[in-house]
Amino acid sequence: MELPRGSIGGSTVLDDVYAKLGVRRVLNATCHWTRFGGTIMPPPVLDAMCAAADAYVDLHELQDAASRVIAEHTHAQAGYVVSGCAAALMLGAAAVMTGDDPVAMARLPDTAGLKNEWIARPFPRRRSKSGQEYVHYGYAHAVRGAGGVFVERLDGFGDRTAGVYWVPTDEPGVPSPEEAIALAHDHGVPILIDASNTLPPPEHLHRFLDAGADLVGFSGGKGLRGPQGSGILAGRADLIRAARMQGAPTQGIGRVCKVSKEEVVGLITALELYVRRDHRAERRAAEKRTLWLADQLGGLVNAEAEYVAKDHIGRPYPTVHLRLDPAEGLTAADLLDKLLAGSPPVAAMGGPDEWTIRLDVRELDDRDVQRVADAVLAVLMPGSAGR
Repeated sequence: MELPRGSIGGSTVLDDVYAKLGVRRVLNATCHWTRFGGTIMPPPVLDAMCAAADAYVDLHELQDAASRVIAEHTHAQAGYVVSGCAAALMLGAAAVMTGDDPVAMARLPDTAGLKNEWIARPFPRRRSKSGQEYVHYGYAHAVRGAGGVFVERLDGFGDRTAGVYWVPTDEPGVPSPEEAIALAHDHGVPILIDASNTLPPPEHLHRFLDAGADLVGFSGGKGLRGPQGSGILAGRADLIRAARMQGAPTQGIGRVCKVSKEEVVGLITALELYVRRDHRAERRAAEKRTLWLADQLGGLVNAEAEYVAKDHIGRPYPTVHLRLDPAEGLTAADLLDKLLAGSPPVAAMGGPDEWTIRLDVRELDDRDVQRVADAVLAVLMPGSAGR
């Protein structure tokens, strides 16, 4: 018996699924944040995933095919589909530390006797409610999950150095990715680049590998618009082989990084769509929507809206910074809570200080950008929404 199917994207099945669970749909003005579901996959990706669900395949063979497509578009020697960029970092670090030694792989995350130190820029420090300071590793925690130990000095190379961990940025005073790659290679060690949220610009798909990076991790559920639970590890063939030896469908430390056949097909479909997209037109449309939002919020007397062409680390992601008047007593955290509790709920980001929020509407259509503006106005200037 054939089961009934709804159409992807606008079916009553999908319209009801969240309400049935008592979960609210959110207007995502954070763009790609994982907490709010990453991106919305385009219909061809969804269709490909549905088609992939109708058969059994050998996952090794499927990953071989995915590797060829990834290599073509990233200029890497090989690639591997994993369960997100953090998974790519974990498996990439594991591959560097163990090579193709199955005994070392079986011991992870115990790296005693292995080169396990990773050179990195200093990580931020935070304080717990009790006042205790701790290191905020963020996504780099994945490297530690494989048994890596960070040395937060760019001159900290030694006998136990395994490699360099790097997050690319165009911030003033920070070495460029190309300089970081040269630094690693000058010391005879590989570099693992966390390029999770660096697309667009589209050239970042191959920029770091063209410059000689050994391994690069990408998120599948952000700029690529693939499945949220997917990612790419791309780079040297020997290191990709070592990563695959201890990742799903085998039983190494990377078994937790498993992806389904549907996710592999969905990600590869998204990748091939990405390289054919008109990125200039998309950027112009995103800038236009963001400028429109800034204009809509420009009349507030208790907040100042500013169009910002690049984000805090130099990526070409247009946003609206909305700075609240401290004299009003409403903090950015308060506003974020009110927006998320509203109807419809709106998710936004914290800004550079306690009085500023950021609104990133690149992934929203014009109607939803209007709804975001109305929601902000309803909180800060009741009665003015929809003006």
